[in-house]
This record gives sequence, structure tokens and C-alpha cells, in this order.
Amino acid sequence: MIYLRRLLLPQTPSTSTRNTFQVTILSSVQRNGLTRRYCTNPESVDENLGKFVRVETTGYSFVDPNGKRVAKYGIYWGKDDPRNGIRTLPDGSTNIAAMLTAILEAVNIAREEEPPPSLLIYSDLTSSDTLLRDISGYAKRDFYTRNHDRKLKNAEILQEIFVAVQGLHLKIKHKPTRTQEDPINRVTTAILESASKKINQEEIRPKLTEQDKKADKGKYCRMDNPMDSISRLEIEVGTTLDKTGNIVPKRNDEWPTVYVAVRCKKNKGFISAGYCTHWPDGYIAGGKSFRYTPFPVTPFRAELAAIEEALKQAMDADLENVTIVTSSAHFMAGWQRRWIRTTEEHVPFTGKVFYDRICDLCERLKLVNFRYEEENLETDLGKELEKKCIQGLSHALVGKDKSEYELELDDLVREKEYRQEGIPVVRLYKTGTDLNAGYVFDGEEGVSCCGVPSALNRILEEAIARNYDAIIIRADSEKLIKSFEAHLEVWRRNGWRNSQHKRIAKSADWEKAWKLKQKIHVTWESMDIVDQDDRVQNKKIPVYVKT
Repeated sequence: MIYLRRLLLPQTPSTSTRNTFQVTILSSVQRNGLTRRYCTNPESVDENLGKFVRVETTGYSFVDPNGKRVAKYGIYWGKDDPRNGIRTLPDGSTNIAAMLTAILEAVNIAREEEPPPSLLIYSDLTSSDTLLRDISGYAKRDFYTRNHDRKLKNAEILQEIFVAVQGLHLKIKHKPTRTQEDPINRVTTAILESASKKINQEEIRPKLTEQDKKADKGKYCRMDNPMDSISRLEIEVGTTLDKTGNIVPKRNDEWPTVYVAVRCKKNKGFISAGYCTHWPDGYIAGGKSFRYTPFPVTPFRAELAAIEEALKQAMDADLENVTIVTSSAHFMAGWQRRWIRTTEEHVPFTGKVFYDRICDLCERLKLVNFRYEEENLETDLGKELEKKCIQGLSHALVGKDKSEYELELDDLVREKEYRQEGIPVVRLYKTGTDLNAGYVFDGEEGVSCCGVPSALNRILEEAIARNYDAIIIRADSEKLIKSFEAHLEVWRRNGWRNSQHKRIAKSADWEKAWKLKQKIHVTWESMDIVDQDDRVQNKKIPVYVKT
């Protein structure tokens, strides 16, 4: 059977402001034993069409005894579901922000599944039934008010929802969480009842002794890798694999080569690991030492971290080809099988998050080879790897640093009064305002363009080509400034993936921005209030015409 639907094509904020409609044929798709019909216009989807996963959300705010406005939201997936939870937003947030954030988190959690399920979200937001259609309209004007004089309230959350829902089979419906007859929030009640039951079950469990706790930790942290000895039976010394897992018949000794190694030690029941990279040809100052941080600590996970770091260093050195030499037969076996064990269950190898990031890095390099060699501590190379790994073990144990996320705009910008003489000023204007989109260096003709971060990259490339050591960028996008000065470092450390291990949007452009950032010092000014100079300079930019 074939269905015809009118489909509202998703528009990016910089696309045309007129509505575009297209007739799309929706056909049944057989997957996992269920017949699902997909449509990117959820407003036209019947809730009884196919099988929906239902989730209930709520958001609310109140004033605490100290006079602070506190906002919270809850998500309920079902009885005893571990994804249930109640979370708190920063002080001063509103109940609308809480309701929207609950919807956004429900969508992001659903996207973690592959493929994402058909999703029906119940929300106490009164405009839920038209939210998806409304957001499509907001996106056409870059989430500004109709007269483009200011951003919509909760514009950032709305924009994140707009991006997150693309391609999902989704419907959002209004369903009050409390009524006059029953003023108690039924969603939070269900979440708390489930949590209370779990706590009661924990209390009646026998308490573990210190010895039991250490033994329990041993299930996760370990000094050895028993799978490595098994993998040695099938991976011969000298085996070389390319970046797709195929055997390379002949090694190429002309490529830059990096060795990776790992050492673990145990002290009073606590296991720690150090790893290193070593470039015999002198790249990256010969290599670096690191302390392995994420839990659990195992030699295999530390080896994966070392391989990821070696690829990052190859990228930073602008190498096209690289050979990574590892003593982990387990990694070689996993890489050859594309991380799937050849068993009836086809269970993936551990460390899938590392594997995904390693694959991402391989895609950005022209050619990558992995070669298996056993370590020999009697050689100069073996002694160097040993020394570097021990040095890594001596480093302080530091958790995953995300402190940049806490930086506010005032921490990242300067006022015009503090400009240094002789440093060029360039103004960058985004789309969706009454100003022409593009950039202009003071005293020159402007350039019409749009898109983040591509427009920013053009500015940096032009400034570097002019041999500028520093520039001042005055921009009207708070999100761009935060992304460049705060989030960029976190994204790079995480392999250009977000907290859910999904690739960030436009990761290649952001990676390019990070590289350009290393070559020039950028000082930012916020164009939160557009002054007369900003308008005069903007007139030098031609009107942007979409090609």
C-alpha cells in the first residue's frame, strides 16, 4: 500500500523564508519484524500508525526559601526504566525552558538507539501539538521574533530541538500532568515511586565487605588482557592492516611510523595505567606520555587510547600517511573483524566508543596502516617505550575536563574600549537580522557569505594569509563565540563527538577552525548592541544572494 503525504521540507536557519512543500511517497519498511512508515512531518502522522514508544515529560519552576527561581524537569519512560529521572536547570530558568528541555532530552535519548524508534512524547507544554510546525517556522527566521528585533525566548533550546528531530518518526502531544481534581504531578510521582522502590531494594541487599568490594572492582579493572593471548594464535607478528581492516601484503617503511605502548601497575588494590606514543623520526617532538583516566582501567582500553592519540598527533602534524605499530594482538583481531566477534551472538568487542573515534580519525587521513609487533625490552626502542609509559604513570590522575562549558560570554569577550592599537578589526554578521550577512575588515570592502563555522574559517584564513599575528572579531552570535572559545577544546578532546558519543554537526569545519586557531590569536567582541559603526561597516557588505 502506498501513502501520499504533504511534507514540509526542513530548512536550515539561513535558507529561504518562504514555505516549500513537496509530495513524498511513503512506503512500508519491514524492520525487526515491525512494519514502520516514516515521515519527516510528524504533524501528519496518525499516532496509531505503526508502533510508537511513548514517553511522558514535565517541566515546572518555583521560588525556593532563598528567593531563587528553581526549574526542574522530569522524563518517565515506564516503570523501573533506568532512563527515568528528574533534573534541575540553572538558577533563574523558567517552567517553559524546563518543558522544552525535557522534550529535547527525550529526543536525544531516543536517537541513541540504532535505528531510532517511532516516538510519541507527551508534554505539559500547552503548545505541544503544534510545536514541531512552529519550530520549522522559527528556523526560517533564525529563531528571531517576527520583526527580527531580538531572539525568541529559549531560542537556543528551540534550535537544538529543531536539529535533533530531523529525520525522526516523531509526534508530540499535549497532556497535562496535573489537573484541578488531581493537583499532584503524576509524572514526577511515577518517577519518585520507581526510585523509592529501587532504594528499598538496595537497602535489603547484604552489604559488601571491603574484600568483596575489591573483588567486585576486579571484574572491571585488571592488570592483564587474557584475550590478547588468544588473539596471538591468529595474528602473526608483522601482520599489517589498512584502515578498513584488510591485510596489507607489503609494509611501507617510507611512511612516518609511531609506536604505542601501555604499562599498568597495582598499588594497594588500585590499578593505574600509563601509555605513550613514540615517533622515531622525531615527529611531535618524538612522542608524549599520558596517564589513562577513564574507568575501568584495563591494558586494552589504555592501548585504544594510545592509538587514538597517535592518530590525533598525525592529524595535527598534517601527515597524509602513517603506520601505527602496536603490541596488542587483541586490537589487531578486533580491527580486522570491524569490531564484531565471530560468534553466534556477534557481540562487539569492548571499547566501542574508542573504536568509533579511531574510525573517525582514520577517515580524515589518506592512508593508515596498523602493524603488530611484540615488544622487546632489551632493545633501545623497548627501553624508550618503557621509560615513557612509566612517566605517564607518574602523572596526576585528572578526570575528564569540561570546565570550558561553564564559561560565560563575559569571560570570553572584551569591550571596544580595550582594543589594542594596530590589531585589525573584522566584523562578522549572521543571517536572520536586518543586517547583511557576511564579514568586513575595517576600512575595506565587505564579503557576503553565511554559515557557521565556514564564514569564520574564511576570516581566519584571510588573516593568516595577510601574516596577521592577531585580529579582533566583533560578532553578533553568542553561540559562535562560545563554540570557538569554549566548546572547541572539549570537542577536540572527545574526538569531535558530543557527550552521547555522536559526531558533532560540521565536525570537519570545526576541526579546521581549531587548526587555524593555533596559528593566530583571536580576541572577541560581542555585538550584543549594534552601534552606528557596526551599521556603517555593514553597508560595505553586498546583500547575500543564495546561489
